[in-house]
Amino acid sequence: MAGEFLEAFALVFTAEIGDKTQLMLMTLSAKYTMMQMLLGILLGVFINHGAAVVIGCCLSNVIQGELLQIFAGFIFVIFGILTIVYEEEEGKKKSFKFGPVITTALTFLLGEIGDKTQLTAMTLAMEADYPALVLMGSVSGMLAIGLVGIIIGTSLTKRIPSNIIRIISGLVFIIFGLMRFIDK
Repeated sequence: MAGEFLEAFALVFTAEIGDKTQLMLMTLSAKYTMMQMLLGILLGVFINHGAAVVIGCCLSNVIQGELLQIFAGFIFVIFGILTIVYEEEEGKKKSFKFGPVITTALTFLLGEIGDKTQLTAMTLAMEADYPALVLMGSVSGMLAIGLVGIIIGTSLTKRIPSNIIRIISGLVFIIFGLMRFIDK
């Protein structure tokens, strides 16, 4: 039971290190308070990952258990490879003219649609016994990495090259994916 929460937390936290979302947080942290941003992250991610968990649960009712494990493993390995190989465009930032909480929430909600963390929440929910724990773990992971992004600001990317951060994050996904093949 706690394993589902911890797995979702670890995967989401690791996937977001150095991601576009952290870059967006660094920008917003100059304008808004930490509490405003954390509330915005909570709202945006809860809606985004909540939808992913619901979709994942629906898919789990259609796909058999062993096939689900293989599918989840395949998806995680692909996420890992894409994380290592793919570099995101950093020049595109969305700007909204709402309050700080809604601006942060909308930025997260729209910025994370189809992102690897949303797809991770969906994939984990497909095989979860307790999908609510997957949602809590993924939201907690986003809040934790958001807090790190707000506190540290740009210092992490100044000390550690982004390609190393990307490689480590990608390898974590590949390892989790390979573990799915072994566990089936």
